[in-house]
Amino acid sequence: MQNFNEKRFLTVSVEQMINDRGNGAMNQFVIHDDGLLMFQSYYSLIAVVDYSTKTVFVGSDYDYSTTTGKHRNIFFRDYAYIPELATKKGIDKALKYGKCDGWEVKLVS
Repeated sequence: MQNFNEKRFLTVSVEQMINDRGNGAMNQFVIHDDGLLMFQSYYSLIAVVDYSTKTVFVGSDYDYSTTTGKHRNIFFRDYAYIPELATKKGIDKALKYGKCDGWEVKLVS
């Protein structure tokens, strides 16, 4: 394989999100990749947290359904440790101003 970076490949891990009841949440995934933390719901990338640049990228499906919102909030509260983004109101405010508690926040489609 040309241009295959084995070291980078070995840094990627995927885990099933754990819900508030302590159970695995079906089709909800947290992805860790070399300074990035991502939340995927089914086939949609909902959020990416880039710790190296203190930037949060919010996918356009971030409010697709009540269930997506519930898991998005768990992601920001329990995985990314950015509680200010753990509500729809908090995300909407951060997107409006482009920042939240030292983080740059951007909507991506």
